[in-house]
Amino acid sequence: MGCTFCATGSMGFKSNLSTGEIVEQLVHSSRLSPIRNVVFMGMGEPLNNYNGLVEVIRVMTTFPFQLSPKKITVVTVRIIHAINKLYGDLQNINLAVSLHAPIQDIRCQIMPAARAFPLKKLMNALAEYQKKSQQKIFSDYIMLDGVNDEEQHAHQLGRLLDTFEVVRMRFKFVFRVNYNFGP
Repeated sequence: MGCTFCATGSMGFKSNLSTGEIVEQLVHSSRLSPIRNVVFMGMGEPLNNYNGLVEVIRVMTTFPFQLSPKKITVVTVRIIHAINKLYGDLQNINLAVSLHAPIQDIRCQIMPAARAFPLKKLMNALAEYQKKSQQKIFSDYIMLDGVNDEEQHAHQLGRLLDTFEVVRMRFKFVFRVNYNFGP
């Protein structure tokens, strides 16, 4: 997604994992410890691999894994059309959104891919998802020193989320460090 604060974002896109590759990770992990929760997030955008994601969640919720859909969370930064389809394809999974900014301008500055999906449309899609699913939305917000960490941003975030039932806000603090490896 090219997020400026994400090290993996600087690596560029290589490919989506296949359903089999994701299930293989689950099989290997389950040999080490029982799998109780699964979160799709991190290196890439899960909803960009929508068909693979739906397939693998269907596998995870059937034999032999039999995970409860309520123990599965999909984290997205902004794929509105996929959010609109998600409830119809997979009920009872958790949805989380990585907001990272309470206004569109800052989101675009730190998350270039946000330009394609305006914050207002994202929030409307989340509201519709919540209405259909009757579930609370999870949210992540990385606080970047001097970018989105001011008191006004907290108030803007509160107004943005005011109409939602948000189960949890998870904040991370990131301080920018300039490295100089030259002579």
